[in-house]
Amino acid sequence: MNATLESPAVTTPSRPNLPAETTASMAALLAQLAALTRTAGRGDLLSRLSHTESRLADPRTRVVVLGLTDKGVSSVAGALVDADVSAAAQSRHEPVVVEYGPVASDPDATVTLPHDLLAEGLVLVDAPGFSGHAPARAADTLALVPTADAVLFVSDASQEYTEPEIALLTQVHTLCPRVICVVNKIDFYPRWADIQKANRTHLQNADLPLPLLPVSALMHADARETGDDALDVESGIPQLVDYLRKQVVAQADVVLRNAVIADVRTVTDHLSLSLSAELDALHDPQRGAALLEQMTHARAAADQLRQRSANWQYTLADGAIELMTDIEHDLRHRLRTVIRAAEEDIGRSDPAPRWEEFGSWLDGEIATCVRENFVMAHTRSQALALSVAGRFAEDGKVPVPTLRIDNVDHVLEPVNTLESLESAQGFTQRVLSSMRGSYGGVLMVGLVTSLAGLALVNPFSIGAGVLLGANTYREDRKARTARRQAEAKVAVSRLMDDVIFQVGKESKQRLREVQRVLRDHFTDLATEMLRSVDDSLRAAADASKMHEDHRATRSAQIRRELDTLRQIRLQAAGFAGQVSA
Repeated sequence: MNATLESPAVTTPSRPNLPAETTASMAALLAQLAALTRTAGRGDLLSRLSHTESRLADPRTRVVVLGLTDKGVSSVAGALVDADVSAAAQSRHEPVVVEYGPVASDPDATVTLPHDLLAEGLVLVDAPGFSGHAPARAADTLALVPTADAVLFVSDASQEYTEPEIALLTQVHTLCPRVICVVNKIDFYPRWADIQKANRTHLQNADLPLPLLPVSALMHADARETGDDALDVESGIPQLVDYLRKQVVAQADVVLRNAVIADVRTVTDHLSLSLSAELDALHDPQRGAALLEQMTHARAAADQLRQRSANWQYTLADGAIELMTDIEHDLRHRLRTVIRAAEEDIGRSDPAPRWEEFGSWLDGEIATCVRENFVMAHTRSQALALSVAGRFAEDGKVPVPTLRIDNVDHVLEPVNTLESLESAQGFTQRVLSSMRGSYGGVLMVGLVTSLAGLALVNPFSIGAGVLLGANTYREDRKARTARRQAEAKVAVSRLMDDVIFQVGKESKQRLREVQRVLRDHFTDLATEMLRSVDDSLRAAADASKMHEDHRATRSAQIRRELDTLRQIRLQAAGFAGQVSA
């Protein structure tokens, strides 16, 4: 029977792609290196290792499942873990986190399940569905993407990708390169293969090389209930689970392994620097003065990196200002384009009868602008980080922090709704308006014709009344329409001012956080370098003054420590081949 049909209670999470013995070896190696770092008095490097140890202890892979409303997002998320998460999904407008737990919990914002896929380290985030009728939710959902290791984009086989869906997919792919497209409900639509083919063409035309997998969450549920393996395979869910295991979880293990190796190399390099300098001074006391001069120059260079006058500091400060200005200008430009389109639409006819429909369209356009502006901020922030790294080191080979501009929860919720308009003129009002004009026409012409001996009400006065009544009706309707159009444009302008204020405030706050993260990250790197050079300088100076009787003992001790550090590096490098294909 397929493994997805039954989920035995797993008590200890395992990592099939990163063997348990490898994880244990990594943890032991980090503990050994941490002990050496603690002995060396390098609290700064110890913090780095502590972060790495924490990441190794919780190496879970975060997968966000999202899509438009009524596409079966929650049903696909539930099918992956053989559970119904729709109850929790429907009762909230927040994402539902599905993670491993030895006992299934009641539906809430976080659901724990004893499922083997979750035990392997996968965490599912079931995002609320969204549409043009819920633009704020779209922005909130998109904010989840940068925090994800992968994204499942769920559509269904009722129709091929629309232009807004392709635009959204492009944004998602920009924020998270690993995106898996899922076509749900293939059991309900016989022509699902044609839809899949059309979707693939749309992806190719948009230059989105993304996998496209057909599934049926309902068919998978039926297969589990009846124990029908063939039906389960036909549902496509086992294939999707297998894809997640091999292409998402396995790749996350590779990233984790490489991060451990990189941090071990960095820490051992810093520790070896002072030991090597001291050993050189012990071996050749005559070179002590030259070595101290060399280390002094190195210290000055390292200290310069910490100063506000350092090139990378200027690059960061100027780049952050330019980034904030460009993002604000981009938002205003996008919204100005929407305002023009809205005013053109308002000017075509009376906006009152279609005001609700117009408001839904406007909300969708605003949400699209905010999402595109958010994506631009994310990509430009990453470019700024790389630019600062290039200024920090000539070769640019320094670690760059992960920038996740994800503090956009409910960014559009404080925005006021579009103001209501005066309703269109009713039938009674139209009749009264026409009668007022008609009465004036009958009275005026009737008085004139009465001089000729005709009655007040005669064919001429009646005709004049009809003409003046119709003209009064047209002029009154035109005036009311013009007034409502003016009110509609003012309402749109006020709404846009509110959007610019709220979104601009949140955007600046996020970008300032990016600036702080980059500043602190590169300052910490400079501090580590300066501390290592200071230790080397102090060790070399102490070695040059050491009595001859102690030189041999200290040299032997340093060689043992350097050999231990080399062995740690070699052992860490050996982890590169310990991840199964």
